[in-house]
Amino acid sequence: MGRDIRELVPDSDLPRVVETGIPYIGKVVNVKGLRRIGSTYPLIKDGEVIGAIGCLFFRSLEEVERINSEIGRLKKEVKLFRTMQRHQHRAFYTFDNIIGASTAIKDAIEMAKKIAQIEADVLISGESGTGKELFAHAIHNFINPASPFVRVNSPAIPFELAESELFGYEKGAFSGANPTGKQGKFELAHNGTIFLDELSSLPLSIQAKILRVLQEGEIERLGDSRIKNVRFRMIAATNVDLKKSVADGKFREDLYYRVAKATISIPPLRKRKEDIPVYVDHFLKSINRRFGTHFVRLTEGALSCLMNYAWPGNVRELINVLEQACLKKWKGEEIPRTSLPDELTDPSSHQSPTLTSTGLKTEIRETEKILILRTLNQTNGNKRRAASILCMPRSTFYYKLKEYGIKI
Repeated sequence: MGRDIRELVPDSDLPRVVETGIPYIGKVVNVKGLRRIGSTYPLIKDGEVIGAIGCLFFRSLEEVERINSEIGRLKKEVKLFRTMQRHQHRAFYTFDNIIGASTAIKDAIEMAKKIAQIEADVLISGESGTGKELFAHAIHNFINPASPFVRVNSPAIPFELAESELFGYEKGAFSGANPTGKQGKFELAHNGTIFLDELSSLPLSIQAKILRVLQEGEIERLGDSRIKNVRFRMIAATNVDLKKSVADGKFREDLYYRVAKATISIPPLRKRKEDIPVYVDHFLKSINRRFGTHFVRLTEGALSCLMNYAWPGNVRELINVLEQACLKKWKGEEIPRTSLPDELTDPSSHQSPTLTSTGLKTEIRETEKILILRTLNQTNGNKRRAASILCMPRSTFYYKLKEYGIKI
């Protein structure tokens, strides 16, 4: 138009940029009485400034404020998601949370502390309800609590999805897959710990892939040919005799010797009866907080029933029994014998002090079978509900049904 830009935009930086060759970026300027945000850049040819160009990036400051507000919101969401992920893959318990007065449990804790200080994979064995996951949390938190702790409930993973859950998959790997792909559990556990609960329930084909990951430190996502390196400690837990499973062809022998480098055996509650009073005192306080009750002790008769019971469900069953007793009694400071479930007050469910070790095992098996039958009768044959009432994993419950020849 042949007019000086300063006639339209008095504080334009164009003349200054032509003179100095220095750009002005993100500056507020007045254009016809309105405040705009723009930038001015020099045009350089053969090392010489031959002109300048200016452009407006936003129509108004309000638009900038809106964009800043949107960026702030997105930053908050990212922070929230990162916090949620950290909590999702975090170990919550330490060795201080594992209580007990028996020599057996103290020895298990000391062994676990020693193992926690080395980078060896760990196998924790013990019956259902003995606290294997509690030990896994404590081992992870002993040295590097800030690293990820990824839990895998092996019996809950459908066989056909086991590979994609553990090793991840690329987009379009199979019908119904996440369009962006998905990280597997081993990837999520990188530089941390992966806890495989009830390892023996995984199919043999997956066991072979786990062995490769442990040996090579490499994974391959489903639908991808690229190899990814991962570094982690594996803690596996089992409530079955893995050596017997190897002999029966249900568990890989090479994987067994790979995961059983460092082993911790948690004894069942019936073999450490001196822990029962300690657990009663501890769990009553927890139950009081949740239920709003005020129980401080059991009567001598009630405690005697607990000390004489076989505890096929171990500590988990003890907690369940105390909860039932508190709900039944509800008020007062003492829990009487009459508030305990029938299976504890029934003399047939008690152990005889004169039994031999072989006789004791037989008695425990019979007691467990009777308890399962009673619970199935109570649930009208509903196996899922029966397993829940007994605080027993469904895989273990179905194994017991087969072991005792119980048919619905």
